[in-house]
Amino acid sequence: MGHALNLRVRRTLAIVAVALISCIFVGDARAVEHTHTLLILGDSITWGAKYKGFGNVTPQLQALGTFDKVIVDGALSRNISGPASTLQNGVKTYAKYLKTKVRPSAVIVALGSNDLRGSIKVRYYENRIRKLLTLIGDIPVVWVNVSRIDSQYYIRASQVFNRVLNRVALDYPNVSVVDWYTMISAKPKWFAFDKLHLQPVGYRARATLYIEIAQNLWNVVVPTTTTTTTTIVAATTIPG
Repeated sequence: MGHALNLRVRRTLAIVAVALISCIFVGDARAVEHTHTLLILGDSITWGAKYKGFGNVTPQLQALGTFDKVIVDGALSRNISGPASTLQNGVKTYAKYLKTKVRPSAVIVALGSNDLRGSIKVRYYENRIRKLLTLIGDIPVVWVNVSRIDSQYYIRASQVFNRVLNRVALDYPNVSVVDWYTMISAKPKWFAFDKLHLQPVGYRARATLYIEIAQNLWNVVVPTTTTTTTTIVAATTIPG
């Protein structure tokens, strides 16, 4: 009988322990408010889309009332990767966010224009693209492709980069590509005098594009239906 009593006591204690653990986890879940963060990681084009006198995109993104936190990070001469300081290096910049406990729920990548200067080789572009996508992980990502027309070299390099980006994106189910190249090819007057940066109307168009992408990303991060998808479907998305 004593053995049976001890067995019942052990079972009771085990049940109580499970209940306490469950309460702890529920308490923690309620105490920690989950926030959704959107990060736009770009170069000078993104800087112009953020600048108040041009695109002024940050308050427009905040006005959507979707993501709890919006970070629009555009830096002059920023590459995807390579031998550059943290500010001019997209991979290092993203790693810095992670180090400071910023965990984006979704990312818009708008990099590549400055990487065209280093090479026109497929492997060169692919290595850099994969390095950033691997660091970002499996959260939803939309990558805006590139367009430079400041020389025949950059026209060709833009095309090569975009083809590599399309192909690499197929290996990442969470990644989609938006075709800025085609959009601005139809609106050449959006380019500034240097054929690289944009006129104010171009930056406003870029800001509008970011807003549309952000809305689509929100529907992926917080689905409104029972069907979950990891692919952004939009008119400007390059099909696989």
